[in-house]
Amino acid sequence: MVSIFEESHKRHFPYLLTTAAAFAFALVLFLLFPISAQASGFDPVYYAQKYPDVVAVVGDSQPALINHYLTFGIGEGRFQNAEEEEAGTPLNTYVDVNITDQTMTYILNGEPVLASACVTGDVNRSRATPIGIFAVYGHVKGTYLTGPTWHNWVDYWMPFAGGCGLHDATWRKSFGGEIYKGNGSHGCVNLPHDVAEQLFNMIGIGTVVIVH
Repeated sequence: MVSIFEESHKRHFPYLLTTAAAFAFALVLFLLFPISAQASGFDPVYYAQKYPDVVAVVGDSQPALINHYLTFGIGEGRFQNAEEEEAGTPLNTYVDVNITDQTMTYILNGEPVLASACVTGDVNRSRATPIGIFAVYGHVKGTYLTGPTWHNWVDYWMPFAGGCGLHDATWRKSFGGEIYKGNGSHGCVNLPHDVAEQLFNMIGIGTVVIVH
């Protein structure tokens, strides 16, 4: 007999974090259960071993497990690593990106420990940074970001939604304000170099990113 859990996850998993409905659902869960990732980030090996019922439905790949945690696990009260389980409760740690205020804040165990002005995607050129709840899926020190009209080197690259990520932007002389309304990014969250370096050393793959 197929459980309600299996039916629900098989039906929804192919669309996790790819539709507006998924974003809305994840955001509702976050508002109802204001908990997020612990500083060390998501541990796919731990999650797979701890929750074989999840593996049976979505598999054991890191992207699949992270997507499950963000869309279902948080609301179900599941732990994302051994540190959270030892603490007895999911710990409130995440990167907050406020598009209206043009700020990036890293919240560690409920306390802001790093904050900075930023520049998000250009809203006047249909390049707005995607809104929703995501997780960092890459942690690269030194790479080129390449697109149709750009080829820029960054020292700290932390992607969280498709080709969008947090990174240093040494070509910018200022951050914050209304720069994103005309001279914004192609969707990424641009940060001052020193801030990007600090953030890079604080977070890792699996750290939750909330863009609103």
